[in-house]
Amino acid sequence: MTTVDEPARTGRKRTSVPSTAGPRALVVGAGIAGLAAATSLHRAGWRVTVCERAPARRTGGYFVRLAAEGVEAATRLGVEESLRTRLPIDGHITGVDGRGRTTSRVEAALVEDGVSLALVRGDLEAALWEGLPPGVEVRFATAPLAVSPAHGAVTLSHDGAESTERWDLVVGADGVRSTVRDLVFGPEEEFRHDFDHVVVSAVLPRLPGALVEGDYVVLVEPGRSAHLMGMAGHDPVVFFTYRTDLPQAAGTEPTSRPVEALRAVYGDFDGLMPELLDLVAGAGATHADTVGQIHLERWSRGRVVLLGDSAWCPTLYSGHGSALALAGGESLGSHLRVIDDTVPDVPAALVAWEAERRPVTDVARSAARRARHFFLPGNRVVTALRQTALRAVSEPWVAWLLRRVGRR
Repeated sequence: MTTVDEPARTGRKRTSVPSTAGPRALVVGAGIAGLAAATSLHRAGWRVTVCERAPARRTGGYFVRLAAEGVEAATRLGVEESLRTRLPIDGHITGVDGRGRTTSRVEAALVEDGVSLALVRGDLEAALWEGLPPGVEVRFATAPLAVSPAHGAVTLSHDGAESTERWDLVVGADGVRSTVRDLVFGPEEEFRHDFDHVVVSAVLPRLPGALVEGDYVVLVEPGRSAHLMGMAGHDPVVFFTYRTDLPQAAGTEPTSRPVEALRAVYGDFDGLMPELLDLVAGAGATHADTVGQIHLERWSRGRVVLLGDSAWCPTLYSGHGSALALAGGESLGSHLRVIDDTVPDVPAALVAWEAERRPVTDVARSAARRARHFFLPGNRVVTALRQTALRAVSEPWVAWLLRRVGRR
């Protein structure tokens, strides 16, 4: 793999990129979807360049569960050996209320299917990064300013300098705040369906209290929740979700001042929360944003296609965001394969790819709209029902029955 201006590896020293045969593809975004698409397209005979707005590859990120479809895509990409689950199978998921009282305790094994992997986002991105084929060019500190879907002309900005190049394919894999989508399809507000929720995540230097590796604690009150994971071989990860219409949230600025917003919303919690908030303040938030889905009638226009959260964003409540991004990127090359130096009909291939991918993404988005009420109950009645269901699962005989059913 050849990199251009990556501080972490090259000290911003520009390196030459060897020219290779094949049509040219520009992938915007060096996240899960973008890196998967870059590898897939390279294998399919494309000359691939990845551009990333950030000055270096981002690490860390919040907890994700890579569902079976994502594991299968990772296997086809050849990166599955680098991935392992970070939540011990013999651990427990403990529910806690705002006063610090334990409300449920469920065996972690009950939510495992033997295939899915519990990871942090950085695990996936690191595996895909290391698996990029030689010849894939990566340009950091580079972002699109203009995109022509008909001709594939893209104006890029790199450290303030502008240049225009022509590409046979442009892949917008630049996340829910996609610049490619704004330039080609229209402003975000036309496609975004907000949940009126906020998510803030952080990687902590240590676990609070007496928690140990493998502990998974879920703190829930109406409109507020926090998930804290003591992950194997990784610093602890926490993410908070809360409703923006809470009285405590009024006037807060979660995206620009996340720590202050968390103290305002969770400051009345007892138990682990005071120490947890201090740890977040010391570590700094790694991600803060509002929660919303993206709904587009079509994911492609001419030679431009959107991929991952820029196209469909099912939200963290779906449990399939990373798997969909990985599988979507991996499958792109199979529809755009260059055979005997013949470049496929790009617009037609993108339509066929979307027809294959859209059904599973629609299911995931629908599941997320239902699941948000379980992850973030909006009132005390739903919270009580949630706690009752989890207490029932905590009973040994119920756990035994669920294990038997799961094996069958």
